[in-house]
Amino acid sequence: MNATGPDLTPRYRKDGEACDASLFYAVACDPMRPVVVEACAGAGKTWLLVSRIARALLMDTPPHEILAITFTKKASAEMGQRLHTLLASWCDLPDEELTAELIARGIPRHDSQQASLRQKARGLHAVVLSGRGVQIRTSRKSTRLNSSHHEVSRM
Repeated sequence: MNATGPDLTPRYRKDGEACDASLFYAVACDPMRPVVVEACAGAGKTWLLVSRIARALLMDTPPHEILAITFTKKASAEMGQRLHTLLASWCDLPDEELTAELIARGIPRHDSQQASLRQKARGLHAVVLSGRGVQIRTSRKSTRLNSSHHEVSRM
């Protein structure tokens, strides 16, 4: 509540318009769409970036072609750990729980390829560990990129 009454600002926006959480996450987690996410600490920005990476991996993007840039070493380590934990957890989840995980990341419940996506999701941890892996760096070490590229990029 502010001085003039309750804060009625919509929690989620897509293209400047209010939307519900499921639409917001479906759009924001889609690695084929550029997004800008503005949120306070603890609002879920790292979850969102890790989800975008996971979606890119599900779309057969080779792990070494994914680059995430953060501002601090702590954030870089946190993102790497969360990605590792997420992909490891997907290996053994029952179908219903894994489907819920994919839906939370914007994959439609009734996607005709849901079964094959679950199979692929269960193997992502091994894929990421077997090669050069996803690159997660701090902005100071990425001198090749200009300052406007401080988000997950599909290269």
